[in-house]
Amino acid sequence: MGDKVLDAVSLGVAHAKEQFGIYQQQHPDWLASNTKRTVASLIHDWMWAAVAKALDEAPHVVIIDRDPVRELAIRVESEHRLSYLLRLKRHHLDGSTSSYQTQTVIDFELQGPNQTFPGYGEVRLEAGYEWDADTRAMGGPLITLRDGRDNVLWTLPLTPHTGIGGGTVTQPTTPGPVLPSISLQSEDEARDENGTGSDQS
Repeated sequence: MGDKVLDAVSLGVAHAKEQFGIYQQQHPDWLASNTKRTVASLIHDWMWAAVAKALDEAPHVVIIDRDPVRELAIRVESEHRLSYLLRLKRHHLDGSTSSYQTQTVIDFELQGPNQTFPGYGEVRLEAGYEWDADTRAMGGPLITLRDGRDNVLWTLPLTPHTGIGGGTVTQPTTPGPVLPSISLQSEDEARDENGTGSDQS
C-alpha cells in the first residue's frame, strides 16, 4: 500500500489517542456517562479525520465517506494489478472487531471479487488500534487481514507515530546490533576514580 498509507494510519491513531486523552481530562463526567458505542464513535471520528486529511492528495487513494460507510480504496500499480479496501476499526486484544453483522459487513469481511477497481484483485483490510476494555485505554496502531468475522489470517502492528501535525518516525541508522565497547584503565587511573589515590584527602 505504500508507506504513506501506513504512516497515515499511525498518525490517525496517535491523533485519536491525543484527543481521547484531552477528553478524559476535561470531561470525566461526560465520559462516565458515555456508552461504549459513543466512546468508540468519538475515537473513530478523530482517527478518520486525521487519516483522511493525510491521504487527501494521495493519487492512488480514493476516500469513500458516505455515511455510514467510510473506506479507503487503494490502487497499487504492479504486475499483480492489486488493490486494497481499508476500513478503520477498533480491535480487541484478541484481534476481534465489533460490528453489527449487516450484509455489507459480512461481504466486506469475506475476501471476494473487486467492486471498486474492476479488473484488479482486491484485498480487504481493517486498520486501527487495540482497545483494552477493562482499562478503557487505546493501544498501538495495527492492520489485520481476515477472511470471515472470526478468521483472522494475520495481524501487523505498525510503528506508532511520534508526532502530531508533521512529525516523522525516525528509523535506526545502524544496520544491526552495536557491540559493547570496553574502556581499559591503568591501575593509577582506577585508584584515582575510586578515591584511593595519593591526592585524595
